Amino acid sequence: MAMSLWVGGWVSAAQKHDSSFLFTEAPQFEPLGVVRFPAGARVMLFSKGAARPLVPQFAASADAAVSFDAAKVLFAGKRSTSDAWSIWEIPLTGGEPRRLSSGDSDCILPFYLPQQKVIYACRTGQDFQIEIARLDGSAPEPLTFGPGNKLPAGVLRDGRILFVAPVPMGTDIYTMYSDGTGVETYRCDHTAARHSPVQLASGDILFNSNGKLGRFTSTRAVQMDVTVPSGEYLGPALELMPGELLLSYRQAATGPFGLYQVGSTPTAVVARNAFQPVGITPRPVPPYHPSSRGDRDDANLLCLSVYTTKDAPIQTGSVSKVRLRSLDRSGAPVVLGEAPVESDGSFYVQTPTERPLRFELLDAVGTMVRAEKGWFWTRRGEQRVCVGCHAGPERSPDNAVPQVLLRTQTPVLLGGK
Repeated sequence: MAMSLWVGGWVSAAQKHDSSFLFTEAPQFEPLGVVRFPAGARVMLFSKGAARPLVPQFAASADAAVSFDAAKVLFAGKRSTSDAWSIWEIPLTGGEPRRLSSGDSDCILPFYLPQQKVIYACRTGQDFQIEIARLDGSAPEPLTFGPGNKLPAGVLRDGRILFVAPVPMGTDIYTMYSDGTGVETYRCDHTAARHSPVQLASGDILFNSNGKLGRFTSTRAVQMDVTVPSGEYLGPALELMPGELLLSYRQAATGPFGLYQVGSTPTAVVARNAFQPVGITPRPVPPYHPSSRGDRDDANLLCLSVYTTKDAPIQTGSVSKVRLRSLDRSGAPVVLGEAPVESDGSFYVQTPTERPLRFELLDAVGTMVRAEKGWFWTRRGEQRVCVGCHAGPERSPDNAVPQVLLRTQTPVLLGGK
């Protein structure tokens, strides 16, 4: 078969891809690494069977995201090799890029939101945290907190933010509203590390897990496997049409990754050093969710029953108190206080916000019955209700008023003002 060489790699002359899209050209890609493109990267525009750099004047660029009207592109970039990664915007037709982020910290993975807003991850200390900002360049607001990298992955059609965050066994997929409230894991069947999620036309979430593809559907509470040709997959996918994906793939474990159109068989589109494909088509603007945060500095948390769990059962009546822990400025665990747990397993507390938190369940003599293994956080003024202890977002609550609300509607203050 005749082969032709172009800037993005080897492409079959008989099977050139006609659709336009953006991708990141790089010799190496570490989606969850501290340095994600250790050998450099550049955003490429693929059109009519050829590719060219989107911002050739930049020393490095990656993480392209297209606006809802397909007129502009966000990207993470460095004008010179010594610069930190910053967030930039440029018209798809070309022009002078406009810097959106400020400061000397690395900022990566931008995405458009409704209301002329954007999100991206910015390095804060040792970790990346998600921030939201307006396109007019106003000061950003942090949305996530606590140890470990929180990396945005996109905006769902219902307006929620899709992101990846740590769990004790690695990373998993989460959602939250654009004000940072309502954080929950997409599913609670934490197994292998999951990353690079995208929403398909069906509403399913497609993601990468240890080089394989998995998906979440609306009808199953656990991960579903995806039947694709054998080989290794890396990074996010672009859905070309139902059943047809464009994604980074290699058949041999030591070969280069390229962009392949994957249906029943893989077909090379950009045969080497290509990642992060992004479509260039207009799409509906997701709904905007007005913030439900109150005017308090603290957050109110209501648990309906600590005995409702998908883990090993907790014996009914064995839990008497809940203890709240956080981390101090040095990263050492500290106890913020304790609150009673009702006989039906319910408790109602008010906690500090925008710092790492973790609950522990105690029996009548103070012995630990069960403890969270990871950390969560809340936003100022947030009110959050959980069904139980690691019950999962797919679990609906029982139709009953929790006993703690029959006794009092004032939460126990734990470590707040």
